[in-house]
Amino acid sequence: MDEVVIDVYRRMVHDHRCSAEDILETPDLRERYLAEVRWVLGNLPERELLHKLSNLRKRSRLPRSRELV
Repeated sequence: MDEVVIDVYRRMVHDHRCSAEDILETPDLRERYLAEVRWVLGNLPERELLHKLSNLRKRSRLPRSRELV
């Protein structure tokens, strides 16, 4: 699951120049993140998918958004 979340995050940073916080806080970005992750992993609960993104960010497992732009 981590790899999928990280891959979706990378694409979103590239396409929208956003951060993990932007994805968690902005409804349009959050919906796109959820749709893309669910397309690969199935219809998992929103809370679980958002928690995974937040947890990866807190553990410094996500690449810095400024490095991906």
